[in-house]
Parts: sequence; C-alpha cells; structure tokens
Amino acid sequence: MSWLLGAASPPVVDGRDIVDPAEAWESPVPRSTVARSASDSRTGRLVAPLADTDLPGGVLRALRFACGSLPLERVLMMATSSRPIDHSSRRWVTARRQVLGFGERAAGLWVEGRGRDPAVVVRMDRIGAVEDLMVLSFRRLSIRAADARLSLRYAPESRSLLVPPLSWLRRKIAGDARGEVPWLGARTAGTGLIPEAWQSIADVVSHEAGPPGAAMVFGLVPSRGEHRADRGALVAITAAELIVLAQSDPADAAAGASPQLVLLPRRTLQAVRDEGDRLALRSAGVERILRLGPALTAAAADMIQCAGPAVPTVVASR
Repeated sequence: MSWLLGAASPPVVDGRDIVDPAEAWESPVPRSTVARSASDSRTGRLVAPLADTDLPGGVLRALRFACGSLPLERVLMMATSSRPIDHSSRRWVTARRQVLGFGERAAGLWVEGRGRDPAVVVRMDRIGAVEDLMVLSFRRLSIRAADARLSLRYAPESRSLLVPPLSWLRRKIAGDARGEVPWLGARTAGTGLIPEAWQSIADVVSHEAGPPGAAMVFGLVPSRGEHRADRGALVAITAAELIVLAQSDPADAAAGASPQLVLLPRRTLQAVRDEGDRLALRSAGVERILRLGPALTAAAADMIQCAGPAVPTVVASR
C-alpha cells in the first residue's frame, strides 16, 4: 500500500506481505509462468480503441447499457496482463482483457471471462473519491463509492491516455456545486520555501481550477518505510475539489514524474478530522485517511475547515 494512504497492516500470506491484494476477477499465476510469457502480458499497457470493432464483441453495448451515454473517447482497453501483489514479486495474479468506460450515469469495468455485463459499475452520483496511486510497479486507478469500488492497475507509461477521460470524470462528479477558497496560492506548512518543482505543480493546479483559483498548503511527509527521506505533498482546495498530490515512494522505481493523486468532490465532502499525523476525510460515505505528518495535517485541516462546504450553484430565472 502506498505510504500516502492510511490502512490496516497488509495481510500476510506464507510469511510474505501482500501489498496490493487480488481483485475478484484476478487469478493466481506462478511466477515461473509469468517469466516465460510474452512481455506484453505483463505490462498492463492501456490502449485507446479507434473504432467499435477494436473492442470485444458486445462489450461497448453492455457498457453503454449499464453506464449510459459513452463515446469511444472515454473508453480504454487493456490486454491480458499479470502483476505482482507483494514486495518480493514472488506472488503474481493475472486478469484477462479489461475495458474501462466513463459513461454519463456510471463508470464501468468489463473483464473478459466475467460474463456479458461489466464486472463493476460505480454510479456517478455516488462517487466519493478518486485515486491514482503508484503501488509496486503499476499505477492503480480507484473510483470509490460507499457501496462499490472500481480498481484498474495499469502501466505508468500509458498514463497519458487516462488523463482526458479522468479530467472529464472530475468535471462530471464535481457537479454544479461551488465553494469559496480561503486564500489564493500556495503556502508552506511550517517554515521554508516551496521547492521550484512543487511551485510549478501548484501553478498547474491553480490554472486547471479556473476562477477563483485554489488555496494550497505544501509540506514534507515522513516516509513510513525503509526509505526515510521526507517527501513533498500538496493539499489543494478549489471551488469544486479537494486534491492531494504527493511524491511516490522511491521504492516504486517505475513511478516516474507522475505524483500520487487523491481527489474528492467538495459537494460530497462530509467531514474532516486532524488525527495527529493523519488527515481523516469522509466523502459520500467513503472514508479515507491520509498520512501527511503533523504539520501538513494541521495546516490542511485548518484550510479545509476555513473554506467550509460547497453549495450548489443557483441559476437565476429570467
């Protein structure tokens, strides 16, 4: 599990920690079998279909039935792939072809071998959190509601294909709720200056937020693993979203430049608590605990509480 997210200790199987447990549609596979398989079956590379015929027969129809209007540009496919679930890479699981779609009513994931219908459907009006984290050698996209969770592991190098549909999803779940921001720009939690690289990230967050911009706090988060160097993290609140961006653990060698991302729509945000070194959040019934260290946790909690809840935008009648 990423150092960013608080969680119970990972399950231990045969003396080995399971870092990223298998989904219901993933099956155990011997590491020797993975080593002999073609490299493409291990990469988890996302592919954008150019035509309906690029997808397995009937899948797009099934996703549209379950998820609502769904243009091809919001559909991604991944071939059969295998991934490790522990730090030692001794235990592997495999999943057959997967197709992810972001429809008007819901997000859905179809998995080959799981029947005609999508394996998971998460309604748009119930989404409380979206996460895109580096876990082991894969990135893990998770779309969470109180009663459902959609997770897809994919290769970090194909993240650019996910950016457009994910941006659409963020706008969709933000809805028409808009809130105030307590100040504009980035501040530090504690003393010191914001590093240039993180100031650039803050500028991008502010630009993407649109008017009135964003309020942000930057801080250094202590690692809980064997890599003890502190890592940068930025907590931002915009008119529509609460965003947490953080450096990946150096142990995730394939993390590249893509930071960890956790976001919650402000319209679904229900509670925030300062729990010492952890920021506890509740959004649409989804509980998330972020390990940010005492200074950043306190500063982020104050910022969020100062901003207050978002309210629906009221359009005056003519």
